[in-house]
Amino acid sequence: MTIASALRFTALGLLIALSGCSVLSSQPPSTTYDFGPLAAAPSQPPAPLPKLRITQTDGPVWMDGSGIYYRLQYTQAQRLQAYSTQRWVDSPQHLFNDRLRDAVAARGPLSWSGDTTIPALKVDLLAFEQVFDSPTSSRGVVRARATVYHKGLIGQKTFVAEQPAPSADGQGGVKALSAGVDAVIAAILDWTATLPLDGAQASSAPPAPPAPQRR
Repeated sequence: MTIASALRFTALGLLIALSGCSVLSSQPPSTTYDFGPLAAAPSQPPAPLPKLRITQTDGPVWMDGSGIYYRLQYTQAQRLQAYSTQRWVDSPQHLFNDRLRDAVAARGPLSWSGDTTIPALKVDLLAFEQVFDSPTSSRGVVRARATVYHKGLIGQKTFVAEQPAPSADGQGGVKALSAGVDAVIAAILDWTATLPLDGAQASSAPPAPPAPQRR
């Protein structure tokens, strides 16, 4: 190879490298979101909860990542896709679980998840997406199944919340989904408060020792 050829190959390599850097630098950075601060306590306190433990929130495989998903209901109802430059700081299940634990702790004693002597609340996220009904109108849809159990099923129910998005973009979807999460959690805990949890906890307590007999 001549010196001229070598110089041409070197120049070509530098051009390719620089073009690659240009493409990478032109991509906007990702914006990350969580659910924001907890809402202020209502003026009318909700029903208190007995001691409760929370097991890990689960969901479908596509919720394992941090993508913010949307659906174009008006044109591609069967397609679920994620925003390219916006995402959650963690998976929706983990964010939901943290929010749920905070809400339970605000209404009663929260036990550690391994305490099997008290009733458990488990939530499965079934839907968590921004749905566009038109190019300019969307809503956040949160659907979850709550199961309360202790040595058997105590209660199970599915909850749905739909909140309008203030803007037809990812930021609007985040606000709508965050509001939907709070609405679903409040409904789950209101329902849980109506279940016979005190009786279930009492039935798991060890029997009291017999009273000493008088001679």
